[in-house]
Amino acid sequence: MGCLTGYRLLNIGRQIAKGNPNARVLVVEGDLRSAIGNSLPDHAGRADIVAASLFRDAASAAVVSGEKLAEGERACYELICGKSRIVEGTEHLVDYRELDCGEVRLYLHKELPNAVGHAEPAFIKALIAEARASKADPPEVTEMDIACHTGGPRVLHEVAKAADATDEQLAASWAVMKAHGNLSGASNLSVLDYQNRVVENGRQWVLCLAMGPGVCIEGLLLQRVSSPPRITESLLRLVARFVSRASDTCPEEEAIEQRVLRRQRRSKSESAASIFEAVLADVEEEEEEEQEQEEADGIATSHTNDTLLPQKEDEEGKESACWRPKRPSPTHGGA
Repeated sequence: MGCLTGYRLLNIGRQIAKGNPNARVLVVEGDLRSAIGNSLPDHAGRADIVAASLFRDAASAAVVSGEKLAEGERACYELICGKSRIVEGTEHLVDYRELDCGEVRLYLHKELPNAVGHAEPAFIKALIAEARASKADPPEVTEMDIACHTGGPRVLHEVAKAADATDEQLAASWAVMKAHGNLSGASNLSVLDYQNRVVENGRQWVLCLAMGPGVCIEGLLLQRVSSPPRITESLLRLVARFVSRASDTCPEEEAIEQRVLRRQRRSKSESAASIFEAVLADVEEEEEEEQEQEEADGIATSHTNDTLLPQKEDEEGKESACWRPKRPSPTHGGA
């Protein structure tokens, strides 16, 4: 099913749970892109280079339940409706081929984003109409968040254009794509998880969109039923800077952000404050262990970092104890 697998499985889980109020459906989606050719062939074309650069291995999961929740269980979204559609005359735009050498190669036609963008408006309209026929009351698309498969910049631009949506509505899709690339079908639930946990001021309704071989389009309409203990992006940046300044070794802010997100995924019931406190305690404990090891090895410890960049003054004119500007990524072969 390719890049729409996550949402297709959520819809199947919805149909199973709809027939059994006590059901619990575990949805697990994994894509091993490296198994079908993330390495470049001997005679690489532009499509090979793009695919090898953009696609990544990933896995994601979710639980779909019936209407009856056990004590302590909490749903984040209600699955209102789902829809699948094959776009006629597009079967040549996504092509898998098994070569004589045993490799499986994916060929993506350059017109794929345009075909998806052309088919999306009618598909979205039909999906919303189906939701309203089920007595739900979804708003216009402009008032929804959009959790789209991370198919690449052109795909996201075409989806935004088709839905008359802003980049802010697709914030989760852009964030996951920039951080991890195209995760194939695993991107669906990854984007939805980011939408649920990180995006600031998330809307009540979420339009889920994905596309895959066929060309097929998959869509889901979700309504939020509870809010998670959310760590917003601005709060995440704030605590990362605080921990970085409070630490003698000045760990990079990006590394602290990843620690916070990992702990939040493991500890769904913890408050943001307790998560931040635990991460800071972990960093301090690691520093103490490193200092003890250095002393045991006979190395004189020092809190002076000779490689610190020039310190920056804050708005009150006081120098930050340990401040690092973010370094630009190195570039190669271009102006």
